[in-house]
Amino acid sequence: MGAQRQDMASSTCRVTWLTDIHLNFLWDRKIAAFDPEHHDFIEEVLAADSDVILVGGDIAEAPDLIWHLQQLEAALPGKRIYFVLGNHDFYRGSIQRVRGEVTEFCRSRPNLVYLTVADQPLRLSNRLGIVGHDGWADGRFGELEWSRARISDYAYIDELRAAGEDGRRQLLNALGDEAAAHLRRLLSQAVECFQEIVLLTHVPPWLEVACHAGKVCDYEYAPHFASKAVGEAIVAVMKQVPQCQLTVLCGHTHSPAEHRPLPNVLCLAGQAEYGVPRVQRVFEFRDS
Repeated sequence: MGAQRQDMASSTCRVTWLTDIHLNFLWDRKIAAFDPEHHDFIEEVLAADSDVILVGGDIAEAPDLIWHLQQLEAALPGKRIYFVLGNHDFYRGSIQRVRGEVTEFCRSRPNLVYLTVADQPLRLSNRLGIVGHDGWADGRFGELEWSRARISDYAYIDELRAAGEDGRRQLLNALGDEAAAHLRRLLSQAVECFQEIVLLTHVPPWLEVACHAGKVCDYEYAPHFASKAVGEAIVAVMKQVPQCQLTVLCGHTHSPAEHRPLPNVLCLAGQAEYGVPRVQRVFEFRDS
């Protein structure tokens, strides 16, 4: 087992991380043009001069997602873009259908890599690998039954709307478990091949990085903004390999946060604002 696909090999790998960019607030599909008011975002990404660009979900919404992926690829020519999807990417659509459409779209575009459907860890450099999954808030933190939080997912995503309140916990658990199983399997392979690993996901795997306005989500919001199953899967793998370093990149809550669940695991949550996308961070990973 292991990472057989070599996406890039170099002594230094520069990685630009984006998340929650919500391109539907930036590009006007009616005229198929980039809004010049936000051209500085693309200039900022290009100025980072990275080998790899990571996009941690909430790219757009389902009806226009493919179009926005096309525009992003065109705006960043020659850049390898690894991405996962966020809850907003499924709005006004179906999780299953959107994932299928994005998978098919990327088959003919080697510079767009949808990590959720990768069947093995991918190589970014000799020492560095990447794994990822959309992730999902699995309802296991806080008090789901008592939550009065108004979450748009349950109205705008087909599967969640159909589940209703009665079936919500079962579906959220299943979505979280699916993400956890995928990441556990690929991360277990990655630690055999790489000294450093990046894990890209949308939903925070630990409550400590599920923050709003600088505070950790309370019992009403916690079920909707973190994935306990994914966090447990990551810890289960990484505590066995203290010599490997893992960087977990997430978003979803639009608030910056940092957490170390283990000495060899660092989790960062990105900051975001609708209509004002930004580069979260530029990493430089070395092979020696």
